[in-house]
Amino acid sequence: MSEKVKIGFIGAGGIAETHAKYYRQSSAVEFAAVADIDIERAKRFSKAYNIPEENVFKEYEEMLDKVPLDGVSICTPHKYHSAPTVYALKKGVHVLVEKPMATSAKEALEMLRAAIQYRRILMVGFQNRFSSEIIAARRFVESGLLGGFYYGETVEGRERRRAVPPRLTFIDKELSGGGVLLDLGCYAIDNAMYILGYPEVVRVSGHIYTTLGRDEKAASVVGSWGSWDVNRFSVEDFAVGRIVLKNGAVLWLKVAWAMHNDDLGRPFFLGLKGGLKLYPLEIFRDESGYMTTSKVVLPQKDPWMDKIGRFIEAITKGLSSPIDPRESVYEMVILDALYQSSSRNGEEVRIHVPDEVQPILNNIVLG
Repeated sequence: MSEKVKIGFIGAGGIAETHAKYYRQSSAVEFAAVADIDIERAKRFSKAYNIPEENVFKEYEEMLDKVPLDGVSICTPHKYHSAPTVYALKKGVHVLVEKPMATSAKEALEMLRAAIQYRRILMVGFQNRFSSEIIAARRFVESGLLGGFYYGETVEGRERRRAVPPRLTFIDKELSGGGVLLDLGCYAIDNAMYILGYPEVVRVSGHIYTTLGRDEKAASVVGSWGSWDVNRFSVEDFAVGRIVLKNGAVLWLKVAWAMHNDDLGRPFFLGLKGGLKLYPLEIFRDESGYMTTSKVVLPQKDPWMDKIGRFIEAITKGLSSPIDPRESVYEMVILDALYQSSSRNGEEVRIHVPDEVQPILNNIVLG
């Protein structure tokens, strides 16, 4: 590998700008190339980040064929994560792909198999993994806090009374592959599975709703991110799911882009010996004959610094992915099943975990 880590970008929109901002903070990185189907946007990106004009492309295949790269950030719409990831891995390039990993478990498994075959890093960009709060919650659970998990709720978009992403790459199913369940549900599942240590899920059921997304009056109300095109809105903006674990424990999932409410509640996890709640992190247990509640004092840090920094470190030091891609495939299996269930009016769907993913399953937390 060259002295500096040569990074390319597939997709030159807002999320690529965020990646570039944090890559810039490392002296080990050189911006080498960019590809975007909107070539003018790619050119603007290249000028902002001093990428050579000859290394600006419309097609990612041409970029990966012509420019020697060490790593690539894939910042395309959700539906277009899989194909460039597999192509880059085949070219021997390490990949940091934005969440969600893909739009189906089948695509995710193809990505994992390519990473294994070509022995390259495949990291799905869940910056929540580097949040002080999520890390601390995981440590408390690993220490035996719960003593037998039996019920929990994992929530994202909990305060999104009216915050529908206005871009068509989120709300048009032909471009996005899915709505809030894909966009925020992946975070909700990732947080819960990571905190609980990847217990075995046996079946799920779910429902998705398009509630306010096609309502012109709702779209015209002043919200967090402005209005959206109700005529192009073809995905769900609210979803709920029931995830059943091997011991019969239940995890409820709730996600929303818009609602007539100010809060979906805080994520929490209940065990026979203790419990915890997020945002802020609180610990609940019995001590010396009394019920106690503890607020956890956490270090302040920017999770994006670790998200990008750990990817660079893994490349330079020859380490494995900072986030095991098998975990992300497992989560896509769960998401897939929730979508399947919703298409069958909430019918339960049994989970089949691919052989490559089986080794990560761990039922210790179930007690």
